[in-house]
Parts: sequence; C-alpha cells; structure tokens
Amino acid sequence: MQEVKITLEDQIELLPDAVLIVNQKGKLVEVNLEVYTIFGYRPDELIGMDLTVLLPVRYRAFLKKYFKKYFENPTKRRMKSGDDLYGLRKNGKEIDINISLAPIEVGSETMAMAVIRDISEVKLLERVLLKKNEDLSLTNTQLERLGYIIAHDLKSPLLNIHALLTFLERELASHSTPIINGYIKDMKDISLSMMDLIAGVADYSRIGFQENIEQQVDLNLILKEVQALVHFPPNFRFIVIGPLPVIKGNKTKIIQVFLNLVNNAMKYNDKPEGIIEVRAEAGEKVCNISIADNGPGVPEELRKKIFELFRQGLVEQKGSQGIGLAVVKKIIESQGGTIRVETSRLGGADFIFTWPCT
Repeated sequence: MQEVKITLEDQIELLPDAVLIVNQKGKLVEVNLEVYTIFGYRPDELIGMDLTVLLPVRYRAFLKKYFKKYFENPTKRRMKSGDDLYGLRKNGKEIDINISLAPIEVGSETMAMAVIRDISEVKLLERVLLKKNEDLSLTNTQLERLGYIIAHDLKSPLLNIHALLTFLERELASHSTPIINGYIKDMKDISLSMMDLIAGVADYSRIGFQENIEQQVDLNLILKEVQALVHFPPNFRFIVIGPLPVIKGNKTKIIQVFLNLVNNAMKYNDKPEGIIEVRAEAGEKVCNISIADNGPGVPEELRKKIFELFRQGLVEQKGSQGIGLAVVKKIIESQGGTIRVETSRLGGADFIFTWPCT
C-alpha cells in the first residue's frame, strides 16, 4: 500500500478559516486560500510579509509585542487585545475578526499557526442587540418618568379642584339649592373618579419597571392580609379552601392581584348573598389559583376582552375604570403566568391564574 504524504500546505487548505503560519519574526511563511476570501489577498502576495499587514495601523505595535511574548511560552490560546479586534482587508475595509494561535513545529523551528475567523455578522448582531437594549432601557426610564408625572403632576390639580369644591360647598351652605348641591356633588365624584383613573393608569404603566424583590410567600398569610384590607358587607361570605401552597414572587404584587380580583368579584355581585371562594393547588412548576364567585359571570364572547385596558363586562359599575383586570393580567404575565376566566361552580365567574411555585 502506497503511503500518502500530506504536506503542511495541504493540511491548512482543509480548514474553513483563514490559516497563516507565522515565524518568530512575525513573517508569513504559509497561508491558505481562505485568506483571499476574508482579506482579498492572494496567498503569493502575503508570503514573506509581516502579519501586521492584515490589521489596522492602531493594532500593529500591540501585535508585534504580543507575538514576541507569545514565543516565550507558545501555547494554544485565543488572542485578546482588551477590546474588539479588527482585520484590514486589501481594499482598506475593516472587518471584525478573532485570532486563535497554536504552536507548530516546521522543520527545527517553532512557529505559530494563526487561525483567523471573520465574525463581522456575529458582531453586527451583537451591536444591533446592544443598541436595542439601550433603546429599551431609555424607553423604560421614560415610561417610569411618565408614570410619575401621571401619578403626581396630573393628580395634584384634581386634588386642588376637589378641595376648592369642598370650600365652595361650605361657602354656599346657607344660600345653596338642591340643584347646586347636586352639581357640586357630581363634580366631586367626577374628580375622585379621575384620580382613581390616573392612579390606575400609573400602576399599569409602572408594572415591569418596579423593583421586583422575590421571596417565599405563604398564600394562607396573604389571604389573611387581604381579608383585613377589604371591607366585606354583611351579606358576603369569603371562603378560603385550604391549606394553600407557598409560592415565589413579590409579596406586594401578589396582594395587588388578590385585592383586584376580590374587589372585582364583590363590586359586580348581583346576588342577595354574595360568595367569594379561593382555592389553589401546587403543580410541578406552577400553582393554579382560583378566585370564584356567584355573581353574574362573564359571557364567553367577553372573556378575553375584559383583560384589555379600559374594558368592562356587560355590567357597568359606577366608579369602575376598566383598569383593574388589565393590571392583574400584566402582573401575572410579568411573572410568566397566565390568567383566564371561566364559569364557576357557584354560577358566577371563576378567575384562574398560574404563578410560579417555590
């Protein structure tokens, strides 16, 4: 069987990247054809040239020092400059590259094999993503500022209007009429409603940008806090079917979800005796939590729409802004969960959402 000898030149032609053999003086002694694809030089143009010809002028002094030090301890490594590394094509265009080095014995001399890869497309994608992240960060900052303006700068005039109406009501106490009193009451109600609307929009805009400190949260304790915060009328029964699991998340946001859903169930209930029932079960990764009631329920054609901002169900309720369920949905989805509404076994609505377990 005839022995096939493969030369160094043959070997480097098998590789898909630009491969250059560099001696200890930094001169090119062998290159493959891929150098032409990346740099535009024919191999014969580069033999005997200094490797620095393939890099912009600003890198050449660094490269000479690097190679001198490299041959003191030649090992396989990726060349690092402390910054992005650029190559210089024959036409003067700069391209993103990386350079990997490995020692190689050529005859009795130790040389370096430099493998150069054009990473322009990868770096372009990185820069595009970085720019998008910077733009997103700026947008988030602007939205946080907008939330502050909505919550403070727009709310303050309404507070002043409400205060002035109170003063006007007091000044007119002895000269007023039922009609004037009615107008003043309506204006005060409208200003309070507008303040609630502004607060709701501000809450909605800030979700996702607020500090999200996560912890282990016992739902049994959360429901006790909810019961303490909500004023239930005498004709309402609030039932917790426990024990409930422990979940992972921001306690404030979890309470906000429960308060919105419980208040929503109570506000729209049309039965002589209202019932709200809470239950939950832990799955492998998420907990399924249900808040059911015996109210009018939600028609099937509205079950997705009611989670949209400023959307309400068929029953219009005075003081309702159509924001609460949108806030709930946004909080839950920011945690990777989902929410839906179905018909409850009590005959009303059953809001079922998922939340990460511990």
